[in-house]
Amino acid sequence: MSLQFIIIEEKKGEVNMHKIHVTASYKKSLTEVFSTITDHRKFLSGGGLTCHIIKPGIEHKNGLGAIRTVRSKKYTLTEEITAFVENKSYDYLIKDVKPAMAFTHHNGWLEFTEANNQVRVDWHSHFTFTTPIIGHLIGWLAKKQIEKVFL
Repeated sequence: MSLQFIIIEEKKGEVNMHKIHVTASYKKSLTEVFSTITDHRKFLSGGGLTCHIIKPGIEHKNGLGAIRTVRSKKYTLTEEITAFVENKSYDYLIKDVKPAMAFTHHNGWLEFTEANNQVRVDWHSHFTFTTPIIGHLIGWLAKKQIEKVFL
């Protein structure tokens, strides 16, 4: 697996919008990569995370309409799968964070592309920490935690 991690901060008034783009390449079939990454028990298990389905998706357990919790040592995120195209992409939105924090998730999505006997996965997430002054530090710490999911 190869991995590229980019985080961009955009100043929006007093807060920074963080845009994360992770690209990973796998030497496996598209179907295998997609089913592994969309499976909440397999993909969201790195870096001390656990994931549970609260409500299964409409046609696919981990697909459109699924609501899941992602837990770390300190936080529990509630995510909803907002779009799902098998072997192509899915979108999600973090709806809630406990304990509450000054965080707004704007959107997140994963795209899957097959080329040269590899599958490229592009993961994007856009969010804002609305804590003035230290929002960029919180974003940097979040980046370090997110990297562990992919490594």
